Amino acid sequence: MKPRKISRHGKSTESDSCEVNPKPVISRRLTAFLLTFLAGIFLLSGCGGFYLIKQGIGQFDISINRVSLNDPELLDSLTPLQREKAGWIPRILQFAENELGLEPGDSYTSYYDTGGKPVTHTVVACHQLALVPYQWCFPLVGCVPYKGHFDPDDAHREVSDLKKAGWDAEVFPVSAYSTLGWFSDPVLSNMLELSLPELVDLLLHELTHRTLYIPSRSQLNEGFATHMGREGARLFFTSHPAAVSREELAEYHESIQQEVRYSDLISRLKNDLDTLYRSDTPRKHKLARKKELFASATIAARELFANDSITLSSNARIVASETYKAELARMKRLQKQTGGHPRDLLNALRTASDKGPGELEKLLEKNP
Repeated sequence: MKPRKISRHGKSTESDSCEVNPKPVISRRLTAFLLTFLAGIFLLSGCGGFYLIKQGIGQFDISINRVSLNDPELLDSLTPLQREKAGWIPRILQFAENELGLEPGDSYTSYYDTGGKPVTHTVVACHQLALVPYQWCFPLVGCVPYKGHFDPDDAHREVSDLKKAGWDAEVFPVSAYSTLGWFSDPVLSNMLELSLPELVDLLLHELTHRTLYIPSRSQLNEGFATHMGREGARLFFTSHPAAVSREELAEYHESIQQEVRYSDLISRLKNDLDTLYRSDTPRKHKLARKKELFASATIAARELFANDSITLSSNARIVASETYKAELARMKRLQKQTGGHPRDLLNALRTASDKGPGELEKLLEKNP
């Protein structure tokens, strides 16, 4: 699973649960595929198979408890604003396919109620005195600097174990993720709590993962998907100017600028920490100075978002931010050089990736 939306401050977008119980959407083919998939990952990954099987069971629960997005009982249970946003989803999917070259398949044609809770919980860890992330390796997706859990208790237990082993580690609630085309991803109830611009951005981001995923290249995958979500949203509302008010669109653009400012704050913190960690300063003094740097960054972040609940305290937060932002600027430059349209960027990355790691590196090296 590829998580999307580890929030800036470890917060998820939550929604009220809809008390509706329409007929679940499931097929014999899906059931057979899931059972085969779970058996396969167990054989492929040895002891790690127990973790993957547990996640497969969580995914299976979502698959059997989702309902059609067009289900009359579901639509009756939604608020008028939620129904309006749900009504836009087919047009967003059509735009994604026709204008951006993304591959929706049958994703986002069903609905799953998260009960007002994060859909998954992601563990991120990093060396205590070096900006070196902990890596988890899995079949098919390669090595990634995060590990998702449907059960929050499992996530917190893993964080506790990592901390005992000397790592900085945190749990981040996740409001959406992609199964990379293995399954038909549903619209999650919390998605309909987003503004329409945020919903368009999110769906295009996740569809990008479904369309093109490069194993063991998390920063590239997330930077590319973040870029496609934002650029795609810009183009969508250019072609659908009446879909949203100027005020709502302005709020969306301001939220992106807030993310940019937060990313700049994290980058400055990262540079200061990297200088500290590479120095000959004794370990005891490094830990003390590290604490001071995070305390200062926390004050700045609280002022930026006018939110006193924000706390920055570990290198895991740096890893979480860098995963999504490190390649974003390069994606903007690469789009300009490959034709100027998001579809051109997708085609260039897919062509290079299909030719092998060497071709992909050549393409990226042209745009450092």
